[in-house]
Amino acid sequence: MNVLGPVKTSLTIGKSYIQMRDLIQISKKMKIETIILKEPHPKSWMGFIFLCKINNIRPIIIYEKNDKNYLLKNEKDIILAIRDYNNVYSINLEPINLSIPEIIYPCYELKNFFDDKENYSIEDYKKNYSQLKEISKIDINYNIEKINVGIPYIGNFEDLKKELSKNNLDENEIKILKEELKVIKELNVSNYILNVKKIIDIAKKNKISVGPGRGSAVSSYLVYKLGITKINPLKYDLLFERFLNIFRKELPDIDIDIDSTQRNYLITLLEKYYGKYKIAQIRTYSTMKFKSVLKKLKDNFEYIPYLKNPIRSSENYELYKKSDSKTKEILKIAYYFEGLETAESTHAAGIIISNKDLRGILPIDFKEFPIIEYQMEDLKKLNIEKFDILSLDTLNFLKMIQAKETFDELQNTYIYDGISKGLTKGIFQLESKLGRKVSLKIKPKKFEDLILLIAMNRPGPLESGMLDEYLDNSSPDFLKKIFPETNGVIVYQEQIMKLGQKIGGLDKNESDLLRKAVAKKDLHKLSPIKNKFIKNASQKIGEENSIRIFSKIEMFAQYAFAKSHASAYAHISYWIAEEKFKNPSKFVFNYIKLRGLNTDIINECSFLNTKIYNPSLKYPKGFYSQEYIFPPISCIKGIGKNIEELFSNYNIKNFEEFINICISKKITRNIIEILIRSGALDFININRKMFLRESTKLLRGELEELKEIESSVFGNTITEDTKEIKTTIEDLIIYETETIGLPLSQNKLNNLSNELHKKYLSNKTFNIIGYAYKNFIFDSSGIIYDKKIYHKVPTKIIKKI
Repeated sequence: MNVLGPVKTSLTIGKSYIQMRDLIQISKKMKIETIILKEPHPKSWMGFIFLCKINNIRPIIIYEKNDKNYLLKNEKDIILAIRDYNNVYSINLEPINLSIPEIIYPCYELKNFFDDKENYSIEDYKKNYSQLKEISKIDINYNIEKINVGIPYIGNFEDLKKELSKNNLDENEIKILKEELKVIKELNVSNYILNVKKIIDIAKKNKISVGPGRGSAVSSYLVYKLGITKINPLKYDLLFERFLNIFRKELPDIDIDIDSTQRNYLITLLEKYYGKYKIAQIRTYSTMKFKSVLKKLKDNFEYIPYLKNPIRSSENYELYKKSDSKTKEILKIAYYFEGLETAESTHAAGIIISNKDLRGILPIDFKEFPIIEYQMEDLKKLNIEKFDILSLDTLNFLKMIQAKETFDELQNTYIYDGISKGLTKGIFQLESKLGRKVSLKIKPKKFEDLILLIAMNRPGPLESGMLDEYLDNSSPDFLKKIFPETNGVIVYQEQIMKLGQKIGGLDKNESDLLRKAVAKKDLHKLSPIKNKFIKNASQKIGEENSIRIFSKIEMFAQYAFAKSHASAYAHISYWIAEEKFKNPSKFVFNYIKLRGLNTDIINECSFLNTKIYNPSLKYPKGFYSQEYIFPPISCIKGIGKNIEELFSNYNIKNFEEFINICISKKITRNIIEILIRSGALDFININRKMFLRESTKLLRGELEELKEIESSVFGNTITEDTKEIKTTIEDLIIYETETIGLPLSQNKLNNLSNELHKKYLSNKTFNIIGYAYKNFIFDSSGIIYDKKIYHKVPTKIIKKI
């Protein structure tokens, strides 16, 4: 019997370089029958057992603690070891002797790379030690299916129906819900849905902002009527089978968006409701990516070959086959570095809610909230499901600006007009450069267009030609008749499903199989369903058109977006856009408080008829009115919230008072000069150069009365510095670019626009960043835009300050 061990995996971060996937792959090639794993933690155990079993390798686990080794013979021993790891119970297992060096490298090359003389690699480990053979003869069997955690019981199918009956339902609603309930009953997911409703109810009861919904859950009318989502799926022709169908043997995917600042508070509330150690987050790992691997190689080798991304690609494998020995060594090291765990992290959304105390079942890292030490894929092997609670900054921002809670009216034309002009900064899903670009192209005029815009705002639709086909209106006429809202382009996953049902003769469940198979290019599942589609469709629209439609499906399926998700997110985009265009100053002020100043938001203010002045010590925390904004002074580089808080306690009236406060509070000279240069004291006097000189005098104590004493005692003649000090336009631009990042003195400069035009555009020496004058506006790259149409005009300013 070929026995490999003892092996330590890369989940013992920094102590091993063997990834689990490589351990199994190499063992299969070496025809290893048994692997003995030795780890000081349970993090790798479930994945190890599962992968060994499906690859016909016998797994044996040794738990290492305090220089002792404990052989785990069955799932009961695993639980005992986990409880010991959690410090719930002391270890109650017999230790075994094991003095063989550990295997921590997947290959010679990696061992040599680290110049390790003590530990082994898999490749140089050829001896089957008698001790390992003896261990492998022991009766060992891990029935991990016996390790199970369920979700708390809230209610059954009848309880779900009772919840629905609280609504006043008409005949059509009852008919729709009956269809959905039939599937829910068959899949036995009532309790899961009721648990999600409980989470939402707890959040709402405690005034935690919850999003309108996301993902395929928005397709369910039942979920909508329960109040889990806020989007009526009937309004947007969404398909329930995209959410649940009898071919999908898994729990429904119901993700919850909440205010990013209140996620921890919600978890605390869930702990109170369900029980402290019945709630836990999930472990994830940061891993070495392509760029990190390249850097590691460049730091250690004089020459490295050109590598494709990712390293484990077929192109790099072909390169390996025809390379010399040195290049092969480098490629092999790179191969085993890619994907290597480098640090522990926490799943961004996943929460486990258990019906049992998790400390006695699963390994726990006891932080502010318990973290299960298994990754999500390992938990799935134990049939443990998560609830997804996602932090959404936009909900926090909507709370900051005191946005209304409802958004039923979706036809305000001024909102679509603003988005169509590319004024998308701060608008959910649209504020990136790509979002602005696609907004300018699609120019939404109604809510259906906004849904389309959200779905199209990704690199895929641009690169695939999907967006061009929509804009050119070049789809086949028969597709335009079926999908007039997208000009016949297959934009949504639901459209693929509809084509399957209406033209391909597929039932509702088969149509979802079509969607999944074509998106994943699963030829095994796709071939029979493709044949059925073309055969049925040929009877309606002819074989040629049937083949053309299926070709379109295959072309765009990988880029198609869930309309349910796009519909939900379009509501948030509309919601926040309405706040922006209804009260621009309030919106921009809060945007700046949250995100800081940037060129794009400054430029947009010219179109929103809002002026942004320099941060001012008159309003340390900022101020806005209908027509203008003073950003908080923390927007100035080098000025923190502590300085902002300090000056908010004073009502400064003159420069001497400002200096005295700075001296008493031990504010550094550097901070004083930054505040002056930024214009924070312009409300006293706009001559910043004069203030810079005066600050030097006052800080050094060179007051006029001291000069008089010097004259009377030493007979020195007092000389007056009569040279007039002026602060020029050039000074303003330089000062503000240094302290704020861009010049904000636009209102002073606009009064001098003719001089500005002559002086700075004619000699092309300055890149005036981020202010408007006359009908033009600048951005940080030096491109000038025509203010009326917000399009580039062919004029550039050459040199940046």
